[in-house]
Amino acid sequence: MSVLVQSLPHLLRGALSTLALAAAVLAAGTALGLAVGLLRVLPGRAGTVVGGAVELVRAVPLLLLLFFIFFGLPALGVRIPTFPAAVLAMSLWMAANTAEVVRGGVQSISRGQFEAARSLGLGWASTMRFVILPQATRRMLPPFVGLCTILVKDTSLAAIIGVFELTRAAQETIERTLRSFEIYGAAAAIYFALCFPLTRLAARLETRLGRP
Repeated sequence: MSVLVQSLPHLLRGALSTLALAAAVLAAGTALGLAVGLLRVLPGRAGTVVGGAVELVRAVPLLLLLFFIFFGLPALGVRIPTFPAAVLAMSLWMAANTAEVVRGGVQSISRGQFEAARSLGLGWASTMRFVILPQATRRMLPPFVGLCTILVKDTSLAAIIGVFELTRAAQETIERTLRSFEIYGAAAAIYFALCFPLTRLAARLETRLGRP
């Protein structure tokens, strides 16, 4: 217990860095994902091209995206520090998956809603803003909150390129104390404390918003 008490402040600093990384990715990835998701449902070739780009990013492991941006781009003369590199890679991952959530939510709305809006003389943008998105948001919220839970856990991958966050803090503590079981157990407990409320929120939203 003495090792855990002494190490807890360092682990909590790592947890704060994890939250900062997740918040930065959430802001950038959600904004980009919303825009890309709306582009995906555009009629014509634009939606097809954007959809291909989204599927490409979703098919690539997040770890490989991190390696490509942090280790691969310097070969082209582009060097990005560790934290911004992690934010960029994870924002691309978040944007691609958010775009799928948006696409699924929009396409789950019946065609009758689109036709009714068109009959009222609303254009595509107005139809999305006033008719489709208010309804689709109810269906998008539960999977989006679940996506945020995955994001918080996947920030641990940033430790591989040297970003200081919870997993990195645990590794540094183990190198100093040689008490891997206790430290990794404490890190797991902190991840649980961060993610469990999100999983419960997702379940509650799914139950509440799923009611007619």
